[in-house]
Amino acid sequence: MRDMPQLLIFDMDGTLFDTEPISYIAWKAVCAKYGYTLSEKVFYQLLGMDNRRLCQILQAHFGPEFPYEVICREKMAYQLQYYRDHTIPGKPGLTACLHFAAAHDIHCAVASSSPPEVIRYLLEKNRVRSYFQIIQSGEDVAHGKPAPDVFLAVCRQLRIAPDRALVIEDSQNGILAAAAAGIPAVWIPDLIELSESAAAKAWRKCTSLAEIPTVLMGRTDSREVSICL
Repeated sequence: MRDMPQLLIFDMDGTLFDTEPISYIAWKAVCAKYGYTLSEKVFYQLLGMDNRRLCQILQAHFGPEFPYEVICREKMAYQLQYYRDHTIPGKPGLTACLHFAAAHDIHCAVASSSPPEVIRYLLEKNRVRSYFQIIQSGEDVAHGKPAPDVFLAVCRQLRIAPDRALVIEDSQNGILAAAAAGIPAVWIPDLIELSESAAAKAWRKCTSLAEIPTVLMGRTDSREVSICL
């Protein structure tokens, strides 16, 4: 990427907000209620997946009798109640990154595997909804990540070519989806590391959202990065 992007497409869970550990707590608690033990290893396979693929993975692991629809509904209710009862802070550098985009007339969108109502709730709760022109859920496209559909849907709605956008992701499925869409991607690690082959598909690796403005301005001075923290 040689020019400033016209569009930043953010994943939500693990990228905008530190919600992945909360998701694990919710999945683990509800699975246990129905007699299933969900390990971290299996949970990590779920990261960045939409409902259809979550169901496939969990039924492949626990068996076809795993009551996915029931557990998923209860898990989402558990998680939403947690969000209502607790502060869910943005990831470090979120505000600075969004302010930078606004100052440079860069569009912003969320493209997440989470349900649209959850995306909207967290954006509004953290008072950043106004920065995002598009909210795109993986549940509203034919194929979830690692397919490119969710990112390409955003580009189509804003009439921006994929190579003029930039995806910001924490998950392997997200990085693979960006590559499949022909969109450069910044990888910001959260709970798990990417495989070498997936990491090689990222345009850049950053430690936090705070680095995004500096990277886009083409600066490497660590003092510039610290300003955004």
